[in-house]
Amino acid sequence: MKQEKSYAGVAASVYLHFAVVGAATLFISQYRQILASSWHASETQVSLVIAMVGLGRIITILFAGAISDKIGRKKTLLIALLSDAVFLLGAAFASNIWVAGIAAMFFGATNSFGDTAGYPALADAFPTKTATMNSFVKAAMQVMQMLFPFCVKLINNPRITACILVLIILLDVVITLKTAYAPQAVEKKDDTGETETHLADAQQPKLAIDGLMIIALGFTLCFTFYIFSLYAPYYGQYVLNQPAASANQLVSWYSIASLISVFVTSALVTKVKRLNLILVYSIITALGLLFMIISPSLVAGEVGALAVGFFTAGGVWQVGLSVLTSYFPQSHGKITSYYSFAPAVVYFVAPLVAAFVLKANAASTLMVFWITAIITIISVVLAAILIVRSKKFAIKG
Repeated sequence: MKQEKSYAGVAASVYLHFAVVGAATLFISQYRQILASSWHASETQVSLVIAMVGLGRIITILFAGAISDKIGRKKTLLIALLSDAVFLLGAAFASNIWVAGIAAMFFGATNSFGDTAGYPALADAFPTKTATMNSFVKAAMQVMQMLFPFCVKLINNPRITACILVLIILLDVVITLKTAYAPQAVEKKDDTGETETHLADAQQPKLAIDGLMIIALGFTLCFTFYIFSLYAPYYGQYVLNQPAASANQLVSWYSIASLISVFVTSALVTKVKRLNLILVYSIITALGLLFMIISPSLVAGEVGALAVGFFTAGGVWQVGLSVLTSYFPQSHGKITSYYSFAPAVVYFVAPLVAAFVLKANAASTLMVFWITAIITIISVVLAAILIVRSKKFAIKG
């Protein structure tokens, strides 16, 4: 316990970073109309700027992990903090779509460097509680995302809000600089130069098989909750024929369930095998989505929103990451970048799809939910296969 208490500063610097990321994620959408006017942009062009976040993440995610392993978690987190400040100031003060787009790409870099610094830093500092500490990352983001819309109502000037967030970033920079980070896990090599192993090859998880399946699981889990968060209002408006304001309430149910789940999941993950938890969560999510599709109604929409929010958006993605880093404890930064690459693709593609689904109808909306349900069922299959394979490993999922 003494070791983990000594790294409380690491947790503080990481969680404060992700809290600001939670606000920054909503920055453009919450100030959409004001920013569109400042950028002289249309609604579709604003969606394309949001898509640039995903492009920035795709460009940087694969080498961000290697940089994190090379220069350390602290320096990499500082890169993420600087990139976040560039994004907020750039987006708030941009006078055209091009500057805004470049600024958005910096936020993609924030996500890449923040993920590959923050999660590995927690894994290094809290090796016996990695899954729980990772789940609290989601809590930091969710709490800020619930508070941020109220802040926007109080401050309708995006430039003032951006400056306030940058001041918080500067505070985090000071905390990070003064904090001692845990030593990074390193590969030990024997006299032949080969990586040392303590178990027979047959008992070791294989990156090309188990690692790839966990990375694919990260993609499917992210796809489910991100697409749902984008298209839930469409379901309410076009499938249930609800007014736009009422349709948006499905996202509120989703957000509340997600926040509650963070704390429940962080407790369960210490008592239940992580892959079993992912399997059960994915099954319930799939059932909720199928209920929405097969029997469309307001009750079905609310049940589906609660199911996806609680069982997929509430930290289970981070649980999958903890399984991956426990399977492959060396080079946490590189492993995290692999896991984060597939969601980076989701974040790039989904806003592009949203930008072109402007004439939505019930049939096309239900098709989106069918695709989401199928992807969720793939999560179930992947988790089941991983559970079967984990029975022969010394390190359990």
